[in-house]
Amino acid sequence: MHTTPAAFSYDYVRVESVVSDYVPQWRRMDFDAIVAIARGGLVPAVMASTALGLPLLALAYERRSRQVSWFTAQTPPHDAHVLLVEDIAGRGTTLQDCHAFLTAQGHKIHIFTLAHDAESRLQPDFGPEIPPGWRAWFPWERESVTPAFAATNNSPDRPEYEYASWAIDLDGILLPDLPVDQYESDLAGTLAQRDKLPPNSLLPDRDLTTLTIITGRPEKDRDRTQSWLDRHGFHGPLVMRDASRYTAAQTAQHKAEAIVARGHTHFIESDAIQALEIARRVTVARIFWWNGTTALSIYANEAPRLTLV
Repeated sequence: MHTTPAAFSYDYVRVESVVSDYVPQWRRMDFDAIVAIARGGLVPAVMASTALGLPLLALAYERRSRQVSWFTAQTPPHDAHVLLVEDIAGRGTTLQDCHAFLTAQGHKIHIFTLAHDAESRLQPDFGPEIPPGWRAWFPWERESVTPAFAATNNSPDRPEYEYASWAIDLDGILLPDLPVDQYESDLAGTLAQRDKLPPNSLLPDRDLTTLTIITGRPEKDRDRTQSWLDRHGFHGPLVMRDASRYTAAQTAQHKAEAIVARGHTHFIESDAIQALEIARRVTVARIFWWNGTTALSIYANEAPRLTLV
């Protein structure tokens, strides 16, 4: 199971917040242009360029040959003061080589990255440091957290989207979700009834037979749950709720943490409230609420300063 390093999520709200933190300081620094490193630096660079009213330029980087070139037709004027923007200052050579390229052209450079840590090869002038043991997770590199992508050593030989990792809820997706009050009034009888239910006639439009199942059912129900899955041809890994760690009311938290720990990029949930809570906790993964007929994409962010105007 893919458990380390932990994913430090950067959804678009966080990206904009990080950029905005530095805008007042940057406006006093007389930059001539913003230079993004394509592709990862483009999103924050667009935000910075817009906030500062400066031209947006970009560099291309070929990782295998370590060759840097201009991605845009426009280039900075001679001796320009530029803000070089990348999503992460990592252990590789991208940021270092791009910095050297601009330096060789005589430009004055400051560096901004959305994330760096103590082991980054080149420390940026601006940008937050993420905690030890974590790695940045961006929407434009959603699949980078999957075990399949990690096995490529950041050199995929297929399109990134082919490394996506899907998981699904169980009750309400593969079979009908029986009412809570029915469990409360007759637990044994309801469990026996559930064991005999057939799969839903209408299922999400994917091959579900090998997908990971992350369910709120407690671990003590594993045998009967696995028996039902085997009987109906669903053979993906089964992740159940550890009742010693999560109460039934904490099912959404259990699912969210399992999604991140296992490196899943997409999850289909049958309960709308749980889907919202999972989306709030796992802001980069794609969360879908399956209402029985349609999958709806769910996004959720806290609004801590909500006021009436």
